[in-house]
Amino acid sequence: MFRKTALAMLLVMCFVPCVFADESEDVAALSQDAQPDELTLRENSLNQKAAELDTLAAELAGRESKLSQLEKEFSLRSKTLTAETRKISGLSTSLLGRENQMTKRELDLKAREAELARREMTFAQESQKFTEASSALAGREADLAKRESALAERENELNAKISAKEAADTLTAREAELVKREAALTEREATGNRLNALEAELNARDEALKAREEAVAGRESAVTEGEKTLTESTEKLKAQETELAQKESALTARETELESSTAKLNDATASLSARDSALMSREAESARKSAELTELETLIKELPAFDPNNSTEAAMILTYKIPAAKRRELIAMQKEAYTRYSSNRVTQALESYTAAFEAEPTANYLAAYWAGLSAERLKNRKDDALMWANRALEINPNYKPAQDLKRRLEAPARGSNNQRRRSAR
Repeated sequence: MFRKTALAMLLVMCFVPCVFADESEDVAALSQDAQPDELTLRENSLNQKAAELDTLAAELAGRESKLSQLEKEFSLRSKTLTAETRKISGLSTSLLGRENQMTKRELDLKAREAELARREMTFAQESQKFTEASSALAGREADLAKRESALAERENELNAKISAKEAADTLTAREAELVKREAALTEREATGNRLNALEAELNARDEALKAREEAVAGRESAVTEGEKTLTESTEKLKAQETELAQKESALTARETELESSTAKLNDATASLSARDSALMSREAESARKSAELTELETLIKELPAFDPNNSTEAAMILTYKIPAAKRRELIAMQKEAYTRYSSNRVTQALESYTAAFEAEPTANYLAAYWAGLSAERLKNRKDDALMWANRALEINPNYKPAQDLKRRLEAPARGSNNQRRRSAR
């Protein structure tokens, strides 16, 4: 709009001087008698208008330059706006896609919530059954705790008896040693007394001999005989000391023998303690196995759905008469194999069921049955499926799911296309 106005003003500025010039010439030709003052006034007026028009033209030129700058800015803004419009269009498309995805996710979440509600109801039922079984197990554990306390009291009594016996044996050994030492000390005191008496006698005789030596020289022979007697007595005393040393050696040997006997007695006591501990361990193991068997029987009675002749669930393995650790291992393998079976990984499921059967081939007829179902779903494996059904029936001839599977596999080929009902796990 501004640009058109500016162009119009430029045209006016170009044509107006020419018009005024022609008009002045015509006026000069027609009225030569006009006064010069009026022409001068009109010329001044026209010059003034021309100056105004020049000013207006300059103003229009400035406004035109501003208008050009504004048009450039408008063009840039239009391009920016177009780019932003494209971005907003892309974002709208993306948001629409995300909205569709969110709608799908909401539908999936609703379906999952419904499935979760159903599983929560099933879990609540199973939890109630498990709570009842747990209460029975708690009673068994209380009885086991009582028996453990009784065994602990018995062990304390036995330890007290053993400690008393050891203390008594130690005291008896010390008393015997003290008696021996007292006897040896008594003998040594007697020997010392004899030696003192003999020394006193010798001193007395020596004094008598010295007293009589001056008076009676003839009695030297008697003194010589007395010396001989003293020598004999000394020899007898040495012999007695030798005999005493021999007796002391014999007592030492006997003391060593008594120490050896004490060590053997300690070994026998330790062996008795070990046997008692082994007996207590056996009693505890027997009590544990009894509690485990009772718990299993209680669980089987409280869960009648796990009929060993009808059920196809993994918990039915609890009815196997095998160790508890082995039952837990088989249940874990059964669950892993069923996860593969339910996700249509039939070949891997068959391998897992085969491994579970080989882990306990004399009892795990459930794994044999599910291996038959897996082989049945594979192409050209019906013979293997029939073999697995026969293996399950060899272990439990009354197992109805295996009987049904065998009957279905031995049926005519036209029945193979019918819809088969899978047992719920």
